[in-house]
Amino acid sequence: MKGEFRSAAKRYSKWRSLYFYSRGKIALDPAYPEVARRLRESPRPLMDLGCGMGLLAACLRAVGHRPAITGMDIDRHKIQLANTVLAGERTDFRVGSALDFPEHSGDVVMLDVLHYFEDGEQQRLLKKIAGSIAPGGVAFVRLTLNEPTWRFAMTRIEEQLIAWSGWIPDPGHNFPTRDELERPFIDAGLDVTLRPMWGVTPFNSYMLEAVRIKR
Repeated sequence: MKGEFRSAAKRYSKWRSLYFYSRGKIALDPAYPEVARRLRESPRPLMDLGCGMGLLAACLRAVGHRPAITGMDIDRHKIQLANTVLAGERTDFRVGSALDFPEHSGDVVMLDVLHYFEDGEQQRLLKKIAGSIAPGGVAFVRLTLNEPTWRFAMTRIEEQLIAWSGWIPDPGHNFPTRDELERPFIDAGLDVTLRPMWGVTPFNSYMLEAVRIKR
């Protein structure tokens, strides 16, 4: 694990299992360190949808990100953890669906959440995110694309195992196509880039980056 992120994992050292989970997540999942590094100098407030226990926010603070962070997640216990480990650091973690995030203008991050929503909800959520990106701001959306690959099959198996473990109550099942993902951001006038983001994992993960260019 990179030295700059050690302090992020150490925030959870009170809970042994969460501490080692955090270390593993940061070391093996490229999304958290990638987003943290890309947003470290952003002056804009951040909306973190599906924030869980606040690990992304902890990574951001570890690299010097200082703007306000609002996080939303449906898991009350994880929200309590996030508010505990990041108390007093311009953070506000709330229980609620990503669909219901409050009015926002800045950056938005949503990692591995979209597949929990049905088609119409996905489009409504993506359009809402696109409309919340401030001039110069960026949205990062990590997700699994629906593609006929072995990685996609492995992702579906992983979702079922996660549901069985109880870490996330319900397995996600509705994986979008590339056009379904990109279209709301393109229609909103954002510059869109999509690239693989699976790192050493066997999962069919991609990262969408949508930027609103300052005119």
